Amino acid sequence: MKEQLLDLVADASPVLATNLSREYLHARILLAIQETGAMIPLAFQRGTALRFLYDLPRYSEDLDFALERPERNSFDLAGTERKIVSRLEAEGYEVVTRARGQRAVQSLMIGFPGLLHQAGLAAGPSQRLNIRIEVDTNPPAGAGLETSVIRRHALLNIQHHDRPSLLAGKLHAILQRPWPKGRDLFDLFWYLSDRRWPEPN
Repeated sequence: MKEQLLDLVADASPVLATNLSREYLHARILLAIQETGAMIPLAFQRGTALRFLYDLPRYSEDLDFALERPERNSFDLAGTERKIVSRLEAEGYEVVTRARGQRAVQSLMIGFPGLLHQAGLAAGPSQRLNIRIEVDTNPPAGAGLETSVIRRHALLNIQHHDRPSLLAGKLHAILQRPWPKGRDLFDLFWYLSDRRWPEPN
C-alpha cells in the first residue's frame, strides 16, 4: 500500500529512503508473483534473494529468478506482468512496464512515475523509480532448491536456490564478468566472513 511506503520512508535520509522504497516494492512484487503460482517453477536468486533470505547488509535493485521446474508450470511473462500491475495499481501506484520475452533471459522493467517526488526524494515528478525482473529460462543444471517463509513487508513463501548454489552463482558472476563490480566483491567478502556458509555447489 502506497501510504505504508510513504510512512516508512518519511524520516529516513534520501539515500536510505530510496533503498527502503525499492525494497518495499520488491516485497509487493514478490507477493504478486507468488499469487500467480509462478513461484512453483521459479527460484529466487542473486543479491535481492540474499538480502531477503539471509540479511545481506546491502540493498539490491533487481529481482532475479531461474526457471528450474518448467515441467511443473510454464512461466508466462505476460500473465505475470498483468498480475503485478493489477496488484500495484490496486495499492495506489502509477505503474508503467516494458517487457522483453522470447529470449533466454526474459526481463520486465517496472517503473513508478512520480513516486520519488511524492516521497520527497525528487525535485519533480519526471524522475522514476525502476525495478527490473529477470528470469533465466535456461539456467545451468544442478542447482539445489529450498522454500522459505519470509516476513519482510509481506508474508512470502519463496522458492529459492540453496546456499551452496547461491554462492556458486556469485562466483560465476565474478569470474565471467569482463570487469569486476563492487557489489560482487562486497558479497564475496560477506560470504567468506561467515565460516558456517557451505562450500559452493
